[in-house]
Amino acid sequence: MGTMEEISSAGWIPKDAHQRLFRRHASDLFDERDTDVECLRVLQNHQHLEQHKFDDSSLSAILEENQVQQGEIFYIIRQKNTLSRLKISEQGLQLIIDAHNLSTRFLRVVTSFGWRRNDEHRAWDGYYTSSTRAKPPRNLNNSSELSYVVRYVERRTDKPSQNPWSVRQVGICQQRTAGLPKPGVRQASSTEQSIWVLLQPSKFVYEELKHTLERRLQNQSTTPSAEDSCSLHLDILESLASSWAEYVEWSWGEVESQDDKATLPGLRFPTEKDLEDLFEAAQKVQRIRRRLLRALSVLDSNYALADGIAAHFPGILTTRIANYKAEIHSHQRNILLMTEHLKETSYLLFNILSFRNDKVSLEGNQAMQQSLSLMGTIAQQGRQDSTTLKLLSMIATLYLPASLVATIFSSNLIELKSDDKGRDTFHVVSQFWLYILVAIALTVLTFICGAFVLRKKVLEDIRKYRTKLKKKMSGSDDPEKGGKTEEV
Repeated sequence: MGTMEEISSAGWIPKDAHQRLFRRHASDLFDERDTDVECLRVLQNHQHLEQHKFDDSSLSAILEENQVQQGEIFYIIRQKNTLSRLKISEQGLQLIIDAHNLSTRFLRVVTSFGWRRNDEHRAWDGYYTSSTRAKPPRNLNNSSELSYVVRYVERRTDKPSQNPWSVRQVGICQQRTAGLPKPGVRQASSTEQSIWVLLQPSKFVYEELKHTLERRLQNQSTTPSAEDSCSLHLDILESLASSWAEYVEWSWGEVESQDDKATLPGLRFPTEKDLEDLFEAAQKVQRIRRRLLRALSVLDSNYALADGIAAHFPGILTTRIANYKAEIHSHQRNILLMTEHLKETSYLLFNILSFRNDKVSLEGNQAMQQSLSLMGTIAQQGRQDSTTLKLLSMIATLYLPASLVATIFSSNLIELKSDDKGRDTFHVVSQFWLYILVAIALTVLTFICGAFVLRKKVLEDIRKYRTKLKKKMSGSDDPEKGGKTEEV
């Protein structure tokens, strides 16, 4: 086997869809600065479980030793958290895959890990089963490989005030290879090697795995059989499925809480505060329903994975597989029932909101009708006032000449003088022309002031119109501004 430097310099040339997908996301998958890889070994003729932790510098030596060992070998690769990078370098993973001739289908499992924005980013919960041809000397054409990602729910402790559940995942790859028979042993009794790669196993799965391997050593069972491998796969699935019952119970509490909000007796004519609570409840119902649909998808994938394991190990542990599928199916039924409850709750909440909206619209229409009626009354009064003003204006017009004559004759502009015959006659004073001149001048000045005020307002309106027109023309002629507007 080549050294790490040789393999890293050669790299992988993408030849299929799995390698191309892996290469596209490789920068998000690995933490080159922090390596945390553990190797568990159950070797033939050994009476204890070997446990090794190593980094990239010591990985080559471990792999060279594991290539010639018979028994079960587990590589455990962890993450800091479920959305962070794998704590191994890309070259280290290449060494493990090349040393044991793992299929490129395993790269599809690896690609679903690493840095992700959320639980659904690059999520994949399928499985691959295939026959592989191992490298000599274990090159009998009866080796097989099973790769899959199993997703599960786990209660979080970092954000207790929010949704306490998170979707997690574990990646599994197992390659079972039948080797050459030992010297002095019949051909039918061949040795086997089973290679496992576990990505981000939960703490419970890890402890269960060590307990199972130690129990096998106590029973002096160091040669992995197909039944042992199938049992270990089911151990992992059953361990990860143990939290579904608690998740379903918690979800029922959430569903019933929202259902109670929608069926309160006093919601026929809700207050404004009730409407706010109802709207928030309708939004929360949709969020819960989306979470349940995602959980249902995870359960569907677990059910399909059980079928895949049954097909990979035909006729082995069929009762146990059936029991696991029955448990998953019961959780599926519960979640389907909850989604139907939420659908009805959402329908009821939106009906209440719609009823309230119709009631508000009706009240608004009634207020508008009252407003229109009031405006009609005001208009009628305005018409009556207008008639009165016209009448008063007509009266004023009729009496204006008389008032003018009375004013002039009562002023000093007209004098009453007696002539030689003793008769009294009116005479205009010599300064009467000043009255006419001042009146005309004041009238002209009044018209000039009015014209000046009107002209100033007209000029201001013209200036605003021209400014608006210039802005409109400059905006339509500027291609950059037009492009930015389209992008926005």
